[in-house]
Amino acid sequence: MEAKGSICIFVVVLLTMAACSVRAHDASSSCRRKLHCGPSKFFFYMHNTVYNPAVDNREYFNSIYSSPPNVSFPNPFGFGIINTFEDPITVGLSNTSRLLGKAQGFYVLNSFTKYTLFHLFTANVTEGKFKGTIDIFGQMREAEPVRHLSVVGGTGAFLGARGLATCTRVEFDSTPPAKWTLSFDLELYY
Repeated sequence: MEAKGSICIFVVVLLTMAACSVRAHDASSSCRRKLHCGPSKFFFYMHNTVYNPAVDNREYFNSIYSSPPNVSFPNPFGFGIINTFEDPITVGLSNTSRLLGKAQGFYVLNSFTKYTLFHLFTANVTEGKFKGTIDIFGQMREAEPVRHLSVVGGTGAFLGARGLATCTRVEFDSTPPAKWTLSFDLELYY
C-alpha cells in the first residue's frame, strides 16, 4: 500500500512539474515574439550643408556647429565641438534625386590628436517601399575613406534592425558654405 501511495505522490509531483514547465514555456515564448524581416540591404545618400554666417546661407543649410568649448589650451582638432544636423537622404548621388527622408542627429569631435567624430543619428525613411527609422551610431575617423558604424535599432519596416553601416564620403566641397555627401550601405539583420 505504501508503494502505491509513493507512486501516486511521485506521479502527482511529476504532472505538477510538467504543467508548471508548460506554463513557464508559454509565458517566456510570448515575450520572444517573432519580428518580421525587413530588407537585408538598404542604401542611401546623405547630403550636408553647414551653416556659415560669413556667406549668410541661412536659407539653405541643414547643419550647424556649436560654439567651441571654452578652453585655455590649444585645441587644433576642435575637441568638444558638436554639429547638429537634419540632412536629406536620397536614392541618388544628387541632392535633387528622389528623396527618401531625413537623417537627424549630431556628431561630436572627440579627439585631441586627430579628426574623429562620434556620430549618432536616426535615418527617418518616409518615402519608398520601406518606411520607418534606422538608428546608427559609432566613431568615424575623418582620414579614413570608408568608415563603419553600427546599426542599433529601427522601427516600421526596420523594426529590430541591427547590423553594419558602411559610410563613404563621395563628395566634399570646403568652399563656404561647406558641403559634403556621404553614402551609407547598410547590412541589416533582424
